[in-house]
Amino acid sequence: MKIDPGNPVVKTGFSGIYVHYPYCIQKCEYCDFYSLGNGKKPIPDENTLFQRYKEEIRQRISENPSVSDLEFDTIFFGGGTPSRADISRIADLIKFLKNNIKISEYSEITMECNPEDISSDFLKSIAQAGINRISVGIQSFYPERLRFLGRYYDPIRYENVLETVKNSEISNFSADLIYGIPGQSIEEIVKDILRVLKAGGKHISLYALTVEKGTPYSRKVADKITPGPEEEIQEEILKLLPNLLSPYELFQYEVSNYSKPGFSSIHNLKYWTMEYYLGIGPGAHGFLPAGRYSNPRNVEQYKVKDLSGEYSKPDLYTELVLSLFRLFQPISMENFYELIPEKKETLNLQLKRMEESGLCEFSDGIFQWKPETVLFLDSKILELASL
Repeated sequence: MKIDPGNPVVKTGFSGIYVHYPYCIQKCEYCDFYSLGNGKKPIPDENTLFQRYKEEIRQRISENPSVSDLEFDTIFFGGGTPSRADISRIADLIKFLKNNIKISEYSEITMECNPEDISSDFLKSIAQAGINRISVGIQSFYPERLRFLGRYYDPIRYENVLETVKNSEISNFSADLIYGIPGQSIEEIVKDILRVLKAGGKHISLYALTVEKGTPYSRKVADKITPGPEEEIQEEILKLLPNLLSPYELFQYEVSNYSKPGFSSIHNLKYWTMEYYLGIGPGAHGFLPAGRYSNPRNVEQYKVKDLSGEYSKPDLYTELVLSLFRLFQPISMENFYELIPEKKETLNLQLKRMEESGLCEFSDGIFQWKPETVLFLDSKILELASL
């Protein structure tokens, strides 16, 4: 493998905005994000939540005056299930952001959606609100796998979701899939992936099922009520993916993410490349010039209590290594050494050693993991972090 140095990852200097919407129809048993199952009932006091978003935006700008010098080129509505929100409130918040922050004209504006919310009218409405990219939380097309995950399933919407998206004006869509669910075969996983690709998917996030501490799934595994993830199948899938996806021109650019050229998640790259991002909402985290901050994982507290103005300075070296080296694209290291000049020589030497051992390519300041390294990537990243 030789590095294609034509388009390496660099720090762009553009910032992002993340808005956390906590409500779902049903809280999935494996999920450790802050979210609340609310069934199909109306969202309680949603107007107050959106007003609070605006108040927080004003507060963060006030505490970080240099935010007015930053330019933002992504907005990401995550959750929870933000496709459950009143679309007029989403549109109003996007307008508010554009009026108060410098937003690039051609920004990527993403909304996470669940299949049960997706219809032609819905997609038309969110496009009019300003959304130009969606991430669809499919996870699996097999009802028995969704039941195992404790996930809400609408058979009609699931069956038609890809065709509905394909025929909408939002052409930039990603699908989330989970692999390693107990009972799930390699054939099933491959069928799920190919179904997305044949519908024109330009981006797939493929997540290995994991046991996250504090979730209902972790407690059931610990109590031997339910089996843990199929780890052998997860390893086999990781080996299969490069050859499976390359005929569709999808390439791995991060541990769990694959895209066609030009369709990687611009927003998520900000987390992996230490760009600033404004995080808004209950359970959200942010990284601004004053430092990192986090909000309470409680929507009622978020609505009424004063938000902490505390910011902590990041451990730049450790955080950079733990995030940047998740990427499988070529990386322009000189661009990142500017953040950690005191570690440049040590890190550079270790990357050269890794190249000599056959783990990566590293030449002319451009670094890239070899695809097979994904099988033991965590241990290699921890080696780098311990320097």
